[in-house]
Amino acid sequence: MTTTSPRPARVSPIAWTAIGLWTAALALVGGLTIGFAHRVDPFRDPVSDYALHRSGRALFTIAVLLVLAGGLALVVAAQLAGLPRNSAVSVLFGLWVAGLFLVVLFRENPSTTVVTLHGEIHRFGGAVLFACLPLACRALARLLRADPRWARHARRVRSCARLAFTTAVAFGLAQFVSELPEGLLERAALVAELGTLVTIALVVRAVAR
Repeated sequence: MTTTSPRPARVSPIAWTAIGLWTAALALVGGLTIGFAHRVDPFRDPVSDYALHRSGRALFTIAVLLVLAGGLALVVAAQLAGLPRNSAVSVLFGLWVAGLFLVVLFRENPSTTVVTLHGEIHRFGGAVLFACLPLACRALARLLRADPRWARHARRVRSCARLAFTTAVAFGLAQFVSELPEGLLERAALVAELGTLVTIALVVRAVAR
């Protein structure tokens, strides 16, 4: 558990910056969904398929980098606010970051019938990022519950973690059950993850005030 004293004047703008970055990332994905609707089916095709098109690659990369930048801003705000953490939370969050890097560095398979090394690394990165953040938040919620300063926010974080984990599992099942709308489920899992991050940022800001 960290003993760093809160610095509310610095925490609040950093937390809002993180939220703004995630909002911008989600807006970019929304724009890609609309702009590429005739090429990428949002119900069946994964978000990373936008990167298979030259005009979508840069926007997809920017969206992932915005999520990463927001995550780093959250780490800074959490440190300043004295958010409890342990090795499990740190490792799982670090794996989430690593998963994002793999997703942006390695391109998706060009089709469901063509399997490539970079495509499988990309898929592995996606599995890591969708699994690790909910687990990190669940571990964080347990720490919050044990700390008087943070205890009243533990339930919110735990509820968000459950939603993110549920949507991630549903997306995972879609990899094996072709009847499930893989694209829609991935987008739901993405929104749930970003919503979880926003919730933590708001909790950090509220406690540091």
